[in-house]
Amino acid sequence: MTADAAVLGIPVADALSVVASAVFLVRLLPQPLRLWRSGVAEGVSPMSAYNAVLSAVAWTLYGLAQGLFVVWFVSLLALVPGVWQAVLLLRRTTPTDAAGAVVWGGVVVAGAATGTLGPVLALSVLVTSGPQVWESLRDRDLSGIAPTTWWISLADAALWGAYGLAIDDAALLGYWAVLTACALVVLARIAWTRRRGWTHHLHGSGGTAGQDRVHRDRVHADGPRRTVGAVQPAPHEPSEAS
Repeated sequence: MTADAAVLGIPVADALSVVASAVFLVRLLPQPLRLWRSGVAEGVSPMSAYNAVLSAVAWTLYGLAQGLFVVWFVSLLALVPGVWQAVLLLRRTTPTDAAGAVVWGGVVVAGAATGTLGPVLALSVLVTSGPQVWESLRDRDLSGIAPTTWWISLADAALWGAYGLAIDDAALLGYWAVLTACALVVLARIAWTRRRGWTHHLHGSGGTAGQDRVHRDRVHADGPRRTVGAVQPAPHEPSEAS
């Protein structure tokens, strides 16, 4: 099917771009919602969140400069869940996370100053998804990750890949390949850690953070499983008679 073909009178390429943009925005919602409702952030990468915010800002400015309404409008909307997630992960941030975000911000500024922002932004899927992939491979407890985000990522990647085929755009095909690979790795890792008993389903995460009482098993490398929030038995103290 070519870009000139039409569905219900709408060119295929245009239809794909609209649907792909909507799916992209939907993909950004499950993770901050899960963080807000459960208060559990194990396995979630703050660096990915910060890089996503920086990328959304850069794409917004790029779209405005190039007169690309869909690009800047969708990127502007993406800032809402992106900033929300970044704020929720502030307490989990490490110096490495902060350094990674600073480096990416510097690369974006350098790209804007040298007129190479477009090629630089083509790497955004790597810097926004890559740290999360690494976090999922490095950590044993991935209870904070929202699997729904990564299932939707597969649809997101497929739609943008189809759009890339329709308009013969290699960068979009690259986006499809990278995001698909990242999503499959994260989903496989979540399934693996659950089978091993390292990652546990959250209970009672249907309400807000103030309403829920989340009881979650955490696996420690140096000890048996413990339930967070549960009262632990006091250690036995020998009597004076003994």
